[in-house]
Amino acid sequence: MNDISVANLITNGFSQADAEKIAPVIKEALSKNEPIELDFSGVQFFTTLFFSTALTYLIGELGKTEYERLITIKNLSESGQETYSHALDYAIKYFNMTSEEREAERAIINDETGNN
Repeated sequence: MNDISVANLITNGFSQADAEKIAPVIKEALSKNEPIELDFSGVQFFTTLFFSTALTYLIGELGKTEYERLITIKNLSESGQETYSHALDYAIKYFNMTSEEREAERAIINDETGNN
């Protein structure tokens, strides 16, 4: 198993920029098709955006079963675990939608954020 100390890469899991710092490291580790363990000791302030950009989008590429086989998360704070779980649950729901359902979901998000 490949261990990745996330705190060596970021101090907060807050922004898309934070996620973009760890995403390539995760992708590189996964390219070996071996399990990885992400250690979040010392990392604070998580957002759903961070987890979606850094990790849970991989459910669309790997599938839920392979994602769970390859990726282990440890040492998240309680609020970090809740945030990760929310991002993970949404990704599983989203990637199980039909193309039409995904399109409708994107339209709702774009309408709510003003990104038409």
